[in-house]
Amino acid sequence: MKKRTMAGGLLAIGLIGGGAVWGVQTDKIQAEVPSVDVKLMMEEAKAIAEKETKAVVKSIELEREWNGLVYEVDTDSDDIDIDGNTGEILKTERDDHDDNNEVVNVTVTQEEAIAAAKKKVKGNVTNVELDDGRYEIEVRNGKTETDVYVHGATGEVTVGETDTDD
Repeated sequence: MKKRTMAGGLLAIGLIGGGAVWGVQTDKIQAEVPSVDVKLMMEEAKAIAEKETKAVVKSIELEREWNGLVYEVDTDSDDIDIDGNTGEILKTERDDHDDNNEVVNVTVTQEEAIAAAKKKVKGNVTNVELDDGRYEIEVRNGKTETDVYVHGATGEVTVGETDTDD
């Protein structure tokens, strides 16, 4: 009876220990996976969307989808998905939202807002939106993502929340 109990205890310890080692190994493997660089720059995706729709780009966001890196571009008239590596238009949908924010006094261009944000916070821009006369820009540097706001008329830059990936 003692042998069975002892064998069962050793088996349980072995399973727990093996599971812990496997978990550590899994984390190590995931940590060693290199990040994929996007070949198409955000400005190029914007130009493709503007040429396709002949509309003003309101926001651009780089997303990791099941089929790779995709720019989700929102214009005044359409929503477009663009392949982040090839520039191919993957999907176009008519934008039927009633949230078109037209602010007459916006004098700062999207490119100027991005430059101002990158001057304040170092990193790569992953998302740009113009909302109520203010550019909302997400800047990623390694595992941190910082929200930067640029006033559309004055160009004033404000740094918002910073999130860190765990």
